[in-house]
Amino acid sequence: MQKTRQQKDKWERNKEVSIDWKHYDESRLSECKRIIDLTTVFQELDKPVQRREFRLSHLTVLLMFKILFSLSYRSIANATKDLCVYQALGMKRAPCYNTIQNTMEYLDTWFLSHINSLYISKHIVLGGIDSSGMKTNRKGAWVQIRFHKFQKRRDFKKIHIFVDLDSKKIIYCLVTKGTASDHKQLKKILKKCDWIRVDIVLGDKGYDTRECFTEITKHGSIPGIKVRKNAVRKSRGCTSRRKAVLAQQKDYDGWKKKVHATMRCVVEAVFSGTKRRFGEHLFSLKARFRRIEVWLRTILWNVLIYPR
Repeated sequence: MQKTRQQKDKWERNKEVSIDWKHYDESRLSECKRIIDLTTVFQELDKPVQRREFRLSHLTVLLMFKILFSLSYRSIANATKDLCVYQALGMKRAPCYNTIQNTMEYLDTWFLSHINSLYISKHIVLGGIDSSGMKTNRKGAWVQIRFHKFQKRRDFKKIHIFVDLDSKKIIYCLVTKGTASDHKQLKKILKKCDWIRVDIVLGDKGYDTRECFTEITKHGSIPGIKVRKNAVRKSRGCTSRRKAVLAQQKDYDGWKKKVHATMRCVVEAVFSGTKRRFGEHLFSLKARFRRIEVWLRTILWNVLIYPR
């Protein structure tokens, strides 16, 4: 058996790794400026004017900074004071971490969804829907062993998002239990998105139900859902699914090209991008605060990652 020798003197780096730190700092600084500019959008939180030292619009911006840089409440409070972020926001002094944390109680998902709709076009061609899990437990192995806090099953939440596949912006998001079915959430999402017009709605086999096809048709869209292999051609009260079954069984490649089914992978790319940028864990403990946190992540994604 012949052995191979490693010739270290002939090793060459195929790809030169170099970071333009000046360009990186400029991009991060522009992101911070865009977050500070959101104070004008959140000014509705300050009405009616109450007797409080800190405005809710300024504290909400600090929450956005916390999510963007994956900091704790104490860390964002110290950074606000040390880096003089409070002066850029027009605040007299820096708030404590408890004040920033209590801001979550004054926010609601309806207001945040309204703010998010300002960055979405009223008419889109392709829309995709999918779900992914988010972890809620950040305890290390030593904490579990030392304090005997073992979990019988992993605690996670399911995030359902409706994405504009052309601009990569998130139209709507929904937080459910980890065991929730995907097809049951489609009706809720489309009901909340009655203000937008979508030509084609794409989804995976998890949405292959007659209820999903009916709801997409009621919304005025064309269902772009791949049916199962053993799908029956009978309509049974849903003609749109019967048409999809006949089209896919007759010419699957033609149907796939017609509805642009290959664009569905954009939803997975959006999930990957949000987790890599804002983290894979939810820092909130209450269910209501977790929904607000997901909406803040959505606004950050639409404003920073894809501002167009």
